[in-house]
Amino acid sequence: MNLPSINELIAYRKRREPALGIVLSVNPEGFSIFSEDGKRYIVEPKKVVLLTGIVISEALTDSEKKLEMRKWRRDLEEKKDSVDLKTLWQCVVQEQDTVSFEEALDIYFGSEKFSLEQRFLLFWAVDKNAVYLTRTDGGYLVRSLEDVSKTFRGIKLRKERDQKTQAAVEWVHSVLSGKTPSVVDEDYREFLELVERYLIDLDGYERAKEAKTFLYEVGLREIESAVEFLIKIGFWRENDDPESKKIAFHFKNSKRAIEEMEDILNAREDYTSFVDRTDLQIFSVDAETTYDIDDAISFETQGDRITLGVHISNVSHVVSKASFLDQGAFERAETVYFPEKQVDLFPSELVRRKLSLGSGESRPALSLFASFNKEDFTLADYRFEATVINVSKNLTYAEATEMFHQTQWGKSLVDLAYSLRSGRVEKGAFIVQLPELKFKVTDQDGISISKDYMDSLAHNVVSECMILMNSLAGNFFDKNKISALFRSQTQDIDPESRELSSEDVLFPVKVVKYLKPSFVSFAPEIHKSLGVASYVQITSPIRRYTDLVMQRQLMLWLEEQRICYSENELEDMNTRVSLATREIKNAQRSRHRYWLIRYILEKDIKGVVGYVSSKGYKGFNVYIPEFFLELVLSNAGSRVFEIGSKISLSVFGADPLRKRMRVSPM
Repeated sequence: MNLPSINELIAYRKRREPALGIVLSVNPEGFSIFSEDGKRYIVEPKKVVLLTGIVISEALTDSEKKLEMRKWRRDLEEKKDSVDLKTLWQCVVQEQDTVSFEEALDIYFGSEKFSLEQRFLLFWAVDKNAVYLTRTDGGYLVRSLEDVSKTFRGIKLRKERDQKTQAAVEWVHSVLSGKTPSVVDEDYREFLELVERYLIDLDGYERAKEAKTFLYEVGLREIESAVEFLIKIGFWRENDDPESKKIAFHFKNSKRAIEEMEDILNAREDYTSFVDRTDLQIFSVDAETTYDIDDAISFETQGDRITLGVHISNVSHVVSKASFLDQGAFERAETVYFPEKQVDLFPSELVRRKLSLGSGESRPALSLFASFNKEDFTLADYRFEATVINVSKNLTYAEATEMFHQTQWGKSLVDLAYSLRSGRVEKGAFIVQLPELKFKVTDQDGISISKDYMDSLAHNVVSECMILMNSLAGNFFDKNKISALFRSQTQDIDPESRELSSEDVLFPVKVVKYLKPSFVSFAPEIHKSLGVASYVQITSPIRRYTDLVMQRQLMLWLEEQRICYSENELEDMNTRVSLATREIKNAQRSRHRYWLIRYILEKDIKGVVGYVSSKGYKGFNVYIPEFFLELVLSNAGSRVFEIGSKISLSVFGADPLRKRMRVSPM
């Protein structure tokens, strides 16, 4: 190529796009230039794509040179669409596959004279073109008729899309300003669905960038503001929020899963391979509203032995590994309990008709039979069996507590349960039963709350039975060297925690700091908080996917002395399930707080009693026993409070959607 002149304006490649520079010097390594961004570079000759022949005055300052190049760029951008590239393309499209710039120059101007400025403009138009010609090494690729037609169709669609987007933006502005009724306009439903999906999955949504741009243009830059708009126009219901919507969206059962369910519901039962234990008197104990009953208990006395039976719904018999039902459950991880609804791990109809241990129905079960010496309740032996059972009665906690008091076998069962608990305490168990706030939300009655202390006789009996089964399952997996998800807690329990009194009004907030998290491993380790040597959760296969996995692992070993899952499979599955479970727990906490604040607003609660629980970096924290809730104390000024002191609080600033509520001293 020819060498440029000093102070000549040139175009060179910078990240493939043409950039402008003024030549300062020419040397063998390249050309020293002053660039548009006011810097000096050495540009290799091969990166120079055009010597314009246009000389910039040497008398200009650096700032003036920058302004001059910006003026050239601005003029070129403004005028490039005036170049008739279509005619140029039509002259070559049937004749050649590529064209150089010099060839394009000859074809475009022919015998006509042209200025340096016209030559520069043609280069700029050709080089920046994306419709007719495509830049390639040494020239430009001539695009085919089909490619050009396709590009124009895309341009037309983008233009129509932009026009529709702008119309949607104006509609939203009109609704927000009150000029347009607050109802869904079907012409803009696709934009509402775009916003909805973004609110559900945020940056995990593949069109998140598009959705965020739209929300920015309409002025809804806060997530909650976008939610409020969807509720305002009736696209979402009043109580909808992203957390509940996300669960509803991702917990849908696939068409193939529903087809599998129908086949299961219509199939004839075959329990011939199971041990028939329909002779047992078996009962379940659950809350009044529970329909996904996955565990039940039996109790027998035989000479100097008593046998505790713990029976778990055999979901593995109903739902096959890798089936569509199984894949859906894997993705969901566990049943979700919102105050307003329950979202099941499996289709609700399948849960009610085949999986739940309803009374009077024969059901396949994984049964633990643990035999104890009657005198001192020491464990004599245990076995797991694949059984078919028939639950005699589904009891509530209140009904079960009454029955335990009134029957001799019930009293014996209670004695056994408390003996098991004492044994765990002797081994270091740290038993904490924190109360929970239960919500009931109905269209007719609104919101009501109750307190579940979970410390009734029946609660304690059921808890000990489930811990026993999970600990003996851990023992069985360990003894037989079966790959399993062992749940452990190896940190020592702080002695101070045992000095806390459950009668202390601040016990729930004080004890939390002593609770140690458990973890999953593939080798058995002690669970110090429970006081057991090993522990594998297996008692809730209707509600937790990992429990179903462990049930399959145990059942296949009982039947064929082989495993259903390798350790690698378990590790991968547990990682994915743990992530999903974390999201579910966050969603449940969020919805709990939402309905609590809604309740406070609905009941027009202005004042409550609180106890100063701690001093933090934002000031004092207060615990409100009425709602099992700890909040930062607002508007306290410079006042100093004693920890544990009782104060009257005023409630203000309650915002359910933003999960905010403030309290201050009255």
